[in-house]
Amino acid sequence: MMLNRRVIRLLFFVLFLTCFVLLLFIPTADMKYVNTAESARESVWRAITSGGCSSATVAVMDGGKFVYSEGFGAANRKDGRNVNKTTRFNVGSTSKIFTATALLMLVDEEKISLDDPVTKYLPEFTMKDDRYRDITVRMLMNHSSGLPGSSFFFCYTPHGDTHKMLLERLKESNLKHAPGEMGVYCNDGFTLAEMIIEKISGQKFIAFLSERIFRPLKMHNTYASVGEVSGDIADFYDPQSGEKLPPEVILVHAAGGLSSTAEDMCRFADSFCSGGKKILSNRSLEEMLKSQPTPFSSKLRGSHLLDSFGWDYSYLPNYDSLGIDLYSKTGGTGAYSTGLLIIPDKRLAVVASLSGRTSGEYVARSILDGLLKDKGLPVPSKQKVVCPPEAEIIRHELDIFEGFYTNGGNFIKIKFDSDRKGMKTTDVLSDSDKIFHGAAEGAGSHFVYSNGSFVAFDINFSGYFLKDEEHLCFVSEKDPLYGADVVMCQSVPKLANPKKLFTDVDGKLWLMRNLPASSQFSREAPVAKSSTFKELPGYLTLVSPLRVEDEHNASYAAPFFRDQSELSIYEKDGVLWAKSNVFLFSDANAVQSIKTGENAIVIEKEGLSEWRRVESGTLLSFELPFDGRIMVIAGDRDNSVIYDSILSTDEIYAPPGSYVASFGLVGDKFTVISK
Repeated sequence: MMLNRRVIRLLFFVLFLTCFVLLLFIPTADMKYVNTAESARESVWRAITSGGCSSATVAVMDGGKFVYSEGFGAANRKDGRNVNKTTRFNVGSTSKIFTATALLMLVDEEKISLDDPVTKYLPEFTMKDDRYRDITVRMLMNHSSGLPGSSFFFCYTPHGDTHKMLLERLKESNLKHAPGEMGVYCNDGFTLAEMIIEKISGQKFIAFLSERIFRPLKMHNTYASVGEVSGDIADFYDPQSGEKLPPEVILVHAAGGLSSTAEDMCRFADSFCSGGKKILSNRSLEEMLKSQPTPFSSKLRGSHLLDSFGWDYSYLPNYDSLGIDLYSKTGGTGAYSTGLLIIPDKRLAVVASLSGRTSGEYVARSILDGLLKDKGLPVPSKQKVVCPPEAEIIRHELDIFEGFYTNGGNFIKIKFDSDRKGMKTTDVLSDSDKIFHGAAEGAGSHFVYSNGSFVAFDINFSGYFLKDEEHLCFVSEKDPLYGADVVMCQSVPKLANPKKLFTDVDGKLWLMRNLPASSQFSREAPVAKSSTFKELPGYLTLVSPLRVEDEHNASYAAPFFRDQSELSIYEKDGVLWAKSNVFLFSDANAVQSIKTGENAIVIEKEGLSEWRRVESGTLLSFELPFDGRIMVIAGDRDNSVIYDSILSTDEIYAPPGSYVASFGLVGDKFTVISK
């Protein structure tokens, strides 16, 4: 039967409509960019299938146009909602580039000067260390301020005043190093910058960004963190249980509290590129992109990180040798990771955001290399396999570098071999650790000395020693990911007159008491252990490596590393307490025991969490108040989280020596039933 014209037209219309609808769900990928698409899909799916992340979004811009954009995985598994172009991820510290841009906008308006002291704009900012008056606005952006690090909580609901929290901590703190001396990653500097922007502009930080950056660049899907502004967001799933965790709230917006899409982030990145829509003056754009080395970085053999205005780096040797000026900013939170890369003079931008802890930088770099291939541009070659180096005799002038070091977390001993052809590094164990591990020394690595460097062939590592005034450092040479030199550990001198705390803290377990119920501790226990060392009198570890100053206080042993904290320790009502950073701890030995049957637990007037110890293995069930939370921690040196009411409400078995922690508001009542 012949079809009439009306039916034919109807069929063509249906076919056209079907194709149009299908095209809406096909990822954007220009056929000229095959390597870009393949690199993105391979790297993202590798991360997803290995358990490193659960979803991702990627976008690539060339000449101001999107040439590839794709979402991966489920944004919400229960609803069957997949990641698309408008799905937002927390971008973490990538937010810092927005802060740097906002400051330079105020510089363009001659409202602030980068080399003015911070105290000119924030007179309420004070520290114990008088050198704080020398911190300039610029130092906040290149991480050279000397501030301790990070003063905030990651949470699942908004909690506290982050500005007040920071100012109160700094009032009691010393600087790690002289302002401007070196670049050490520091979130707190960007929170101070946020306060400056709000005070000078008269607007809240997010409102300023919305008016001055988001709207002009048509970034319609960029807001505060996903836990503050819901909608089309990528949820985070616990890698072990597969349970969905609440959306992450990050109230330090300038340091790491924005959420966005890969396409919106590309639009922002393009504003720094040649031909992109400019939101900064040429002078400020030049400031944003120029190298800003510190006195310490100039002493390194090779290139260095944190050498520019807000970026992680503005120079990588492997790319620079090919004539490619690459800029990067990464962002990692408890639940997300983002990598943003731009090549300004070629107007190329790549962004990858992942729900999970796989490095966004690593994924974005793989995509960038695919993009360079598609553009006919050179790509850095893979590191060549070489034979182990021939050992040489260690020069005697290097003998000063034998001794004790810290990597910002632990203490390490460095000793040259008796034949002087190699070097061994070992973790320093406390007396309690030696008993527990049944060993005299900890794990370590062996290095061969060759051509002025110490090489550990089995771990693909090469390093060298550097003397910086009173500090001795061991530096990673041409880090495999960045090709830059990075300080791995710094010396801790033996003290002529070592001090002691008023009580022995070796092997002591400390319980965090001031965390809100919504704190983001996914599979991480809110506990800490302190250690002292016979080989290193006057030093200890509790959250950070520390040097004892007097009976009640200890200060930084490691100024070269991020997020270091001073310590104060005291006794109150017969219980030992410790304050480190914004965290308040109490001695685990002081907690009551869980008894058989019902245990009534009430949050007292201070609002601190309540802890109980399980003496014998038992089955536990719980009755919680609204928004209350219970965690069970294994204890006895394992200290792993075996139960979290955020993830489960089931009855559980608590082994002997474990701890039950109840978090809530003043007056909240919990019932713990032991069988």
